[in-house]
Amino acid sequence: MRQSGRWLFLVVCFQLIASATSLEELESRANALKAAGDAAGALAAYQEAATLDPKSPRYQDEIGFMLRVLNRGSEATEHFHQAIELDPQFAPAHFHLGVALWLDQDTAGAISELQTAANLDLENGAYQSKLGQALEASGQHQEAVTHLKTAVRLQPADGLAWNNLGNALEKTGDALGALDAYTHAVEVAPANLDARNNLGLMLVKTRRPDEGIAEFQKVLAADPTNNTARFNIGFAHLLKAELDQAIPAFRDVIARDPNHAAAHYNLGVALKNKDDIDGARAEFSRALEIDPKLAEAHYMIGITSWQSGEFDRAAAEMRAAIALRSDYGEAYFMLGTVLKQKGEAAPAEEALRTAIRLDPANPGPYNTLALLLRQKGDIEGSKRLFAEGARAKQAKENELGVMLGRQ
Repeated sequence: MRQSGRWLFLVVCFQLIASATSLEELESRANALKAAGDAAGALAAYQEAATLDPKSPRYQDEIGFMLRVLNRGSEATEHFHQAIELDPQFAPAHFHLGVALWLDQDTAGAISELQTAANLDLENGAYQSKLGQALEASGQHQEAVTHLKTAVRLQPADGLAWNNLGNALEKTGDALGALDAYTHAVEVAPANLDARNNLGLMLVKTRRPDEGIAEFQKVLAADPTNNTARFNIGFAHLLKAELDQAIPAFRDVIARDPNHAAAHYNLGVALKNKDDIDGARAEFSRALEIDPKLAEAHYMIGITSWQSGEFDRAAAEMRAAIALRSDYGEAYFMLGTVLKQKGEAAPAEEALRTAIRLDPANPGPYNTLALLLRQKGDIEGSKRLFAEGARAKQAKENELGVMLGRQ
């Protein structure tokens, strides 16, 4: 019995050694196949490893990853869940599950899993970056900024994280922070044309249009088919009131993409500023055909109608713009202006007060409403509104001066 027991012990030991060697070889082969891009081969090797070590969360996670690469999404998700069941603290499985859920458009589930992965491994820049990207894309911009700042601290050469940080900062209203982030994105990833376009636009928005145009031209030099850069060049010229440069730029965009609603709209703005009212209306109408939800196009048709004395049409277009954008303060302002000129005092006053509520920094509605109240005989109310309009105008001028001084 003693001799038999010793032989049994030796057999078990040899089996364990053989299994260990087999696992090591399988993992090495799986990793090599994965690196070579052979997803099917890597999957088979990881599956074989999982049969030898069924309690390993890592093998289940790797199987899920390979299945996802092979577009077998539902199977992949099952294996990510199996990995998490085996070890709830296994961060890679939470991360991969989060990415899979994001690709499947399960926003809440994705963010939850990505947050878990980031909490489990606070110093993993990739986890912070992906979480920040998901938060930014889902509209949680301030939260995204926090994680993306951590990501670029951990991985300063992550151009995508810098670009996403710029997007998030821009959405929070931090123009200078966004400009800095986009600058870093281009420095660490010069071939990222999306980041370069974003940098150019931020330069334009912070009143450095010539530098912005230079960035767009670099994009076109790298990719002559990049219509986004071509459009941005037109946009920069339009902001500089260089209409003779803006108009052909937008026409070039439209020649390459006839259904580019924004190009038609901005071409309309440029033509209006050149006093080509018929041409402008045609472009605004075409923009609406392409994008019926483009409230700005209704607004601009309303403006051209008002300028032409077509007050009924102007009011109808402003109402159409407001129907699409209930917070469109400028459209309420123009609706109130048109109704005042039509002699419809009560609805004009209502529209102007709504405009002030929606956009208290705009001095225009205060002054127009003040004139309306004066016509009604409310002198004190008129004086008060003129004073509020003057304060709004001064505040806007001060804000502009500070912004220009900081550039």
